[in-house]
Amino acid sequence: MTVVPDVERRALVLDCDGVLADTERDGHLVAFNQTFAEFGLPVRWSPAEYRQKLRIGGGKERMASLLTPEFVAAARLPADSAGQEAAVSDWHRRKTEIYTHLMAAGAIPPRPGVARIVAEAMAGGWQVAVASTSALASVQATLDQAVGTELAPLIKVFAGDVVPRKKPAPDIYLLALNWLGLPANHVVVIEDSHNGLVAAAAAGLTCVITVNDFTAGEDFSDAALVVTSLGDPGGDRCSVLANRSAASPGDWVTLDDLAAVLPPDHDPQPSVAAKPPRQGAHMPVATFDDVEFVVHTIAQVSVDNEKYFGELDAVVGDGDFGYSMARGFELVLRDWDGFDRTDIGTFLKKVAVVITSRIGGTSGPIWGTAFLRAGTTAGAETELTPLKVVAMLRASVAGIKQRGQSDVGDKTLLDAVVPAIDVIEEQIGQGADAAGTLRAAASTARERAEATRSMQAMRGRAAYTGERSIGTLDAGAVAVAVMFEALADLWPARQPGQKSTEVTADEEVR
Repeated sequence: MTVVPDVERRALVLDCDGVLADTERDGHLVAFNQTFAEFGLPVRWSPAEYRQKLRIGGGKERMASLLTPEFVAAARLPADSAGQEAAVSDWHRRKTEIYTHLMAAGAIPPRPGVARIVAEAMAGGWQVAVASTSALASVQATLDQAVGTELAPLIKVFAGDVVPRKKPAPDIYLLALNWLGLPANHVVVIEDSHNGLVAAAAAGLTCVITVNDFTAGEDFSDAALVVTSLGDPGGDRCSVLANRSAASPGDWVTLDDLAAVLPPDHDPQPSVAAKPPRQGAHMPVATFDDVEFVVHTIAQVSVDNEKYFGELDAVVGDGDFGYSMARGFELVLRDWDGFDRTDIGTFLKKVAVVITSRIGGTSGPIWGTAFLRAGTTAGAETELTPLKVVAMLRASVAGIKQRGQSDVGDKTLLDAVVPAIDVIEEQIGQGADAAGTLRAAASTARERAEATRSMQAMRGRAAYTGERSIGTLDAGAVAVAVMFEALADLWPARQPGQKSTEVTADEEVR
């Protein structure tokens, strides 16, 4: 038996939906809507609506996003969270059955090149695995159809609830990487979505993207290679949409191309692209002091602007936003020296507990969820790479969306924070430093916060005012802008280990 040396060992990890097969439109969407019909639920997702739902990782989580108070009442669902969770589990179980039957019936053909590249990889001594947020039964059925029942049993599958957090969190890829027993720069991931790319990048893995109808317009600027499909000799041809690697695919992607996208073995921190700026070459890792400074600044801004935020909220809301934020973050500042600082993740989670328990209304759960998701993504790290910072911010946003049942365009803090994070990711990609990145994010957050004036509120107490909310600023969006502006103003003058209150600003932050 020939033993392949570690230096030559490689692995291929594939996402399922959109990679093994174009499953979303003709598989999952059909199964979701049939499930809704069978359970008598007052909802049917159009392709456009489902495209938005795909931003949420996991089918069960997409179903849970329906659980607004209005939907719960219309569907006559239990009022308690345990009853609603049980209902979602029943829906998802039936949806998985319907999807599995569709796959078994051959209703969803595999994507071009998948069976070929998997066979070539396995013949070449590569380890092959599948990592997906879909239910295990759905993934297994898709894999059987995509590569055949002879190869499928030889492929390790990580799917469903095997990890606590779904993509864009990196958990599923970290689990796969641990099982593979290989360094990250020996593993190629094939994904089809921005969420998948963020998850793979946060795990330190090189990512190839094969786009589909639902994901073609997403941001794949951190992918090593972006193609229309893997292609097949004599069949579908591959078109290269972006290439930041040493690979040179022709009409189809070969195993040599996949090997060529990997960074060299001597690279201690492999990037997802061949060009160093994609990793933020001029932006150093964020230290624990940096994280503390950001959190302390957010807390201080919330306390200092209690009256201002309250006045904004009082125009169409209940006026308690400023008061609630100040009371919660006062406790963060009071307990500051006592927080567990074992690692960044532990620190942020402890802050999240204080926020959730003491900020009233909807703000507490939303801000607490944001800090909790960031902390969970950070994990046991004591320093953060730029990509890890982006992954933490994206995880926070996903938590806010899920917790608040809201999205960009609903006139909430998301209308400022999401564009600001997009700018941060863009600035990192261009190699900007931290100060420049924060200034650009602050400018965008302020611009988008001001833009909420022309929007109608769709969530929170302000939503009850209907069109009367048009012409007012959203307090949460403005708060985000003020926080970014404070960070941008204070960052250049800060010293390691210095709290935001120790930095003198020329003006009161507003």
